Amino acid sequence: MQIRKAEPKDAYGIARVRVNGWRTTYRGIVPTEVLLKLSSGSIEWSEKIRTALSNREVSGFVAIVDEEIVGFVLYGDERTGDYPDHPNEIYAIYILEEHQRNGLGSMLLEKAVHAMHGHGLIIWSLELNPHRAFYEQKQGQVIDSKERLFGELSLREIAYGWTEGNHDAIVGA
Repeated sequence: MQIRKAEPKDAYGIARVRVNGWRTTYRGIVPTEVLLKLSSGSIEWSEKIRTALSNREVSGFVAIVDEEIVGFVLYGDERTGDYPDHPNEIYAIYILEEHQRNGLGSMLLEKAVHAMHGHGLIIWSLELNPHRAFYEQKQGQVIDSKERLFGELSLREIAYGWTEGNHDAIVGA
């Protein structure tokens, strides 16, 4: 396995992992029609990611096994400006189901935290996400919640935060 900085050429592989991640993680939680729309919009989303990586609006890392992207983390500036103690945001972290539970998520998250130079960060997770405990194990503190619409279904998202210098559980210090 190799973890390296995400490059614009990785956009399609990142999109594929995102679609598969949503389908396996949110099956039975998010309406099927929303999950199916992810596939139809994946080329458009991959182009947005390619552009964002090219323009350095987003940064990230990819995990590669047998020359295939099997996981990724994307991060950058916190998008709303509403969390001054958390100036950075993990936008997405996904690992293909067959590569989960082997430390890959921890490695990707650690790489992102190091790249953000230990400054405070936030990550949003659906409350019903079965993998949400990952952030709790990393000692993320619940700092906010909000409703998000998926089609006509409203689901609660939970924001986990780590303040500057409070990343010990993430980076294994």
